[in-house]
Amino acid sequence: MMTILNRTTNRSMSELYRWCAGSLTIIVLCVYSTPTLAQEEVRYSWFEISYIGQDVDRMGTQSDIILQQTVDIHATDGDGIQFRGSVGTWNNFYIFVDFASSDIDIIGLVTNPGGEFPATDEFDFTTIRGGLGYRYPINYKMDIYGEFSYDSLDLDFGSLAGEDFDNNDQDIGGSLGIRAMFGDNLELRAYSRYSNVGNVYLNNPVGALDADTLFGVGFGFTLIRGLSITGDYESGEFSSWNLGFRIDLDED
Repeated sequence: MMTILNRTTNRSMSELYRWCAGSLTIIVLCVYSTPTLAQEEVRYSWFEISYIGQDVDRMGTQSDIILQQTVDIHATDGDGIQFRGSVGTWNNFYIFVDFASSDIDIIGLVTNPGGEFPATDEFDFTTIRGGLGYRYPINYKMDIYGEFSYDSLDLDFGSLAGEDFDNNDQDIGGSLGIRAMFGDNLELRAYSRYSNVGNVYLNNPVGALDADTLFGVGFGFTLIRGLSITGDYESGEFSSWNLGFRIDLDED
């Protein structure tokens, strides 16, 4: 009879999230009493660190005829950390990069002649986007923009009982959006984007990554000149939200 043991999960990433959140909170508390200076226009040179939550909601099945074994998994949701940055503008062009890594919970069931054996685990969900953007000013406080990106998606499931649901690929993507300042401190944004590696079907055998169209909204609120609290929500086959801090770089 096969015995399935739940693997011990490495918690170092969770400790990193707490450390980052605590450090940034201290920075904000130290500077919040400084008089707020107005942000006059949308910025394109910045660095951001965020806490990210992701919803995968995928189910898959793999069977092994030799072992007479079937493994069913349900990937649910999880959390992680996200780093984003942008540098520009040169004749209204800018470059950007977006890296996110999350631990997603898995509920599994291994079925073989010995019986049914429930198991739980986590898997690594990593996305990377980078590319070139172009802004088109509508007025002093509102831009529309377009981006061309090279996207990477990596799902590293590991294994409960010898199965392999891992999948990764890279391909092109693009987005179109609008950013606007409301008053001196509040930025609102909305966008839609397309990715050739935005979706996956977990079956037997594991299918290739598929395309997806996503829609997002977000905000940024200036605490002091150069430091904002930001949040975004993105809806797609893999939905996500994030909350973090953005440091504006000198564009003057």
